[in-house]
Amino acid sequence: MLDVALCVHFDTFQLNIAFTAQTGQTTILLGESGAGKSTVLRLLAGLQLPEQGHIILDNVPYYDSTRHIVIPPQARPFGYVFQDYVLFPHLTVFENIAFGLRAQHLPRSIIRQRTGEALERVRLGELASRLPAQLSGGQQQRVAIARALALRPQLLLLDEPLAALDVQTRREVRQELRQLLREIAVTTLFVTHHYLDGLLFGDQILVMDHGQLIQQGAQRELREYPRSTYIAELVGVNFLRGRIIHYENPTTCIIQLPHGATGGASTTVVATLKDRAEMGTALPEREQEVFVVIDPRSITLHQTPPEGSARNIFQGSIIHILQVGTSNGSHEGIVRVSIQLQQSDAPLTAEITEASALRMGLSEQQTIYATFKASEANAYL
Repeated sequence: MLDVALCVHFDTFQLNIAFTAQTGQTTILLGESGAGKSTVLRLLAGLQLPEQGHIILDNVPYYDSTRHIVIPPQARPFGYVFQDYVLFPHLTVFENIAFGLRAQHLPRSIIRQRTGEALERVRLGELASRLPAQLSGGQQQRVAIARALALRPQLLLLDEPLAALDVQTRREVRQELRQLLREIAVTTLFVTHHYLDGLLFGDQILVMDHGQLIQQGAQRELREYPRSTYIAELVGVNFLRGRIIHYENPTTCIIQLPHGATGGASTTVVATLKDRAEMGTALPEREQEVFVVIDPRSITLHQTPPEGSARNIFQGSIIHILQVGTSNGSHEGIVRVSIQLQQSDAPLTAEITEASALRMGLSEQQTIYATFKASEANAYL
């Protein structure tokens, strides 16, 4: 198991993070550019030193500030694949892969054996004599991974391994890389800002923001229980935060939103407590802060103030309309309509059919009303 705690200050940035990663699994570090993901990899590799903390892999410390242990980068059994691969342009594929082994002054027979094994593992044996310029982007990536694997690392560090590829190549290479990571079963830390990569590769997902770990868990937990606007946007749901002020019944509560968060019609949300069984028998206390998620497909749009029994009514202006494909099982176009609520940072997004959008004549800057049922607003601690 990998056990990490890192703290370091820069001029305008502070990184303070602690996590564990299970042996043989792929752990995703997910976050926007500047969140500190690549810095974590450099600290793990020993290319930068933290001010405090520890790095322990399978009970072996490679850095420990309290015990004054600092193992140099070349002595750490870690493989590092950089975002731009850093292949030597004048060396063949074989020599690029063998470079790290030669730096360890290993016997030629062992270098040939390990390099050959790494070539076969990434299915590049017949390209061993080519130069990097003669390879596709996906092939270059595999050379970089083979170079790391030739060192037989106990920890593999992947820094945005798909970012340098064009869209089509990324789609093709993604499945190959996923299969390779399953085959080698090396403890892997995979940095990305693409949520899809997190879903496809991650046994565990760690979400970073401004040097902090803001949420961690399996795919289902992030998808169903986001704890920030950033994560909610990644998984495609609406996210609100407030405090319980009243219970209508044991499963339905009224949540007070921050002042000004909804613009016109509502300052509260009527929501259903999600997974009461997981909360235990006791209800959360009043004034308890809770999170609320609403599926965009559950939101109905109205051009005028809606009449009837709608419990949750929001008002705002349309900021953009985006066609996102077709609905499951039909050829009907689907449109995502994002509504800016007054004094709210995050928009409320509804997903409707293209026919409905055309019928209402929706356009940007138009004032619109959005409603959803209490049963479609899921609240959780």
